[in-house]
Parts: sequence; structure tokens; C-alpha cells
Amino acid sequence: MTDGFHRVEGWTTRKILATSIVGSVMLITAYDSYNTWWKGAEKPFSFIQHNEENWLTGPHQGVDKPGHFFGSYALTKSLRNVMLWGGMDRSTAFWWAAGFGLWNGLQIEIGDGFSPYGFDYQDLVFDVSGVAYALLQSEIPALENFNFKFSYWSKTGIQSPANFTQDYDAMCIWLTVNVHNLLPTAMQSYWPEFLQLAVGYGVADDQTRRKFAIGLDFNLEAFNLHNEDLLLPQRIVNLLHLPAPAIRIVEDKHPNYELFFTK
Repeated sequence: MTDGFHRVEGWTTRKILATSIVGSVMLITAYDSYNTWWKGAEKPFSFIQHNEENWLTGPHQGVDKPGHFFGSYALTKSLRNVMLWGGMDRSTAFWWAAGFGLWNGLQIEIGDGFSPYGFDYQDLVFDVSGVAYALLQSEIPALENFNFKFSYWSKTGIQSPANFTQDYDAMCIWLTVNVHNLLPTAMQSYWPEFLQLAVGYGVADDQTRRKFAIGLDFNLEAFNLHNEDLLLPQRIVNLLHLPAPAIRIVEDKHPNYELFFTK
């Protein structure tokens, strides 16, 4: 077994499919980046000037930085699981996920360097950090108790594709804590395994105020699935924070409770 998946020898149908998925994801990501940011905006390579935007400050209140972290984290973790599902060994899945995750962050920043945005080493730091944490989780079991998730609910309704790079008010990055696993063995029966605590960060009021949230999260991986074809989508969907009770705190406003927190 490899993290819930069986390792297989030779090129099985599932291994070929997994390899195709990984390759397609990287090509689609590069194509989307080109069309979203770089097409028609070529210019000499430059670096961003951190005059107004610096780390967690600036016009977006720094929410794009956790976004870079989560994007790299989710991509690395998902690609690793896809390769494990395909029957590849842990070492192969680890290094290919690491390479793809790092390359994705780097190619975005290099592309930005040739666009009006400019290369941003701070974005790259968060990209690399997201890849690193996903890989550390695969080697240090205790870190699996602390996961990052993403929620997105646009005030303009469902959009295709989702406008992640502009509608920052609609998104929230979450850190979840697996309380059940962290409790002493004798006390674990008092806390449901599927229920976690979560802390979220985002922006509100057209990116003019910081937004925080403290609430609950559903751990889908608490439901043991013995079918590997179901285990893969379960792990990928578990990267999303589903609507759950939370206290929403916006700068300079009174906190408010939401039974189904969406953004």
C-alpha cells in the first residue's frame, strides 16, 4: 500500500491514465496562465516594485499571497495523489509532484516578469512554501492534522471559469485542525472524527477590509473508503471547505454568526 493506494508494476491502464492527467493539468495550467495574464502583454523582463503591495499588505490586503500558497499546496497534493492512485511508488509520486508544483509557481512568475505585473519574488516564496508543506505532510504524519482548504462563493453567482484573480471578496483560505486526532486517546470518543476546527482569512467590501472566520469544517477523509477509485476524488474534494457554521469577523465591523459560512 502507498498512502491508501496499491503500488503496481508495469504500465497498467490506471497508470497511463494518471500520467495523462498529470501531463494535461500542467499543459492546461500553462495555457490558462498565458491567456489570463501574458497574451498580448509581452514586454522586457522586469521585477515588481513593492511600493504599494508588500507581503500581506497592499490593494488586495495581501490575500493573494495565501492564495499562491494554497494553489501550489493543492496542486502538489492532488498530483501526488493522482500518481499514487495510478500505482506509482511513493518516491516517484513525491519527486514528480515536487517538480510540477515548483515549475508551476516558477512559470507563472516568469510569465509575470514579461507582463505589466512584473516578477514577484514574494509570490514565489508563497508558491514554494505551499509545495514544501504539501510534501512535508506526506513524510510527517503529524502534519496531516493541519490542512489548508479553499472556499469560493461569488456575489455575482456561479461563473465559468471562476474569477479567482479578481473577485477576492468571494474567496477564503482556511487552516483546519483535526481535533479528534490531537486529543488523548481516552477523550477521542467525545469529538467526532469528521468534525474539525477551522480558521479562515480573506477580504471584504471590495478588498478594502480584512476578513477572518472561526468555525467548523467537515473532514471527508474521516469516512473510510475501501475503493481506491473513490478515495482519489474524496481526497481532492476534501481540499474544499464546505459551508459550515462560523463566526465572520470583518475589520471595523461587529462579528456575525453564519450557519452556512460561504465567503
